[in-house]
Amino acid sequence: SWTFPPARLLPGPKPFPEPPGFSLLRSVSFSSAFSGGGARKGRSKKEAAIHTNRPSPGGHERKLLTKLQNTEKKKQGAQT
Repeated sequence: SWTFPPARLLPGPKPFPEPPGFSLLRSVSFSSAFSGGGARKGRSKKEAAIHTNRPSPGGHERKLLTKLQNTEKKKQGAQT
């Protein structure tokens, strides 16, 4: 009966030749350049941080303030 030779006697795979400049590419980190931000929905973390806690130029706050000011004016007019 025939058996396989032991693994230590088998030749290993031949390595591929390294292309010129490959060692330079191996030393450069591309993780920050290609972070995959284009596939994300909505705003980035940086954009969300920039636009948080900004004073609202209009909306409910202004409506409530105008209402309170008008109420104060009416009270002062009724007292005189």
